[in-house]
Amino acid sequence: MAGGGPGGTQAFASTLTDLMTSLAIIFVLLLVVFLKQAHDQAKKAKEEIHAQLGTLLEEKSLSLRQDPDDPLKLIVMVGESQLRFPLGSAALSTEGAAFVNGFFRNFANRVCSPELRPKIDSVVIEGHTDTSGEKTPGGVRKNILLSQKRSYSVLEQALSSVQGDAAVYECLLKLTSANGRGSRMPIQVDGQYQADLSRRVEIKIQVRSAEQQFKAMADSLKPASANASER
Repeated sequence: MAGGGPGGTQAFASTLTDLMTSLAIIFVLLLVVFLKQAHDQAKKAKEEIHAQLGTLLEEKSLSLRQDPDDPLKLIVMVGESQLRFPLGSAALSTEGAAFVNGFFRNFANRVCSPELRPKIDSVVIEGHTDTSGEKTPGGVRKNILLSQKRSYSVLEQALSSVQGDAAVYECLLKLTSANGRGSRMPIQVDGQYQADLSRRVEIKIQVRSAEQQFKAMADSLKPASANASER
């Protein structure tokens, strides 16, 4: 039978090897293209978030910076000068509550807009303290608890600020969570610990990956009946 001898077997093996090599090369090329597209998609999403939030942040003397540890995370740092928590307390001052109301009302409207919502996976309000009181027994734990309570105070006030708009309220409620880190992530300037800057709240915006953005857009295009049937 033709091709049944040693020569035919070797030719088949060589062809199979070439085919597998070609498939491997194609896979690598497709992976490179996908990774580039995912990077470009994330970059475009971050640029749009910067554009939508830029004016609001400038008005409040805030900035949006890249998280050095996560390419898909953006951070807004809000210092104690804006929030004005009383010493050792998690209750927002009158000035702090006014700041949160004014900021989050506009922030929520932007992140929940049709332009940005599909690009954002989550928003985390993260509380931070300085190291005050940590030389006493239980001081570290108390600061972690204090930072958690402060982050929840900001979240509660933020939700209250948009309660008049049911759609934005539900969006912000679903999108946002709060936690506290105590003094575990201090701020340093030129290698020097800065207690005043360390007392802060960070708003962390997690940008969706390309796959998450695609799924979010696909879900938004589904008929309402289809979405209901999946619940």
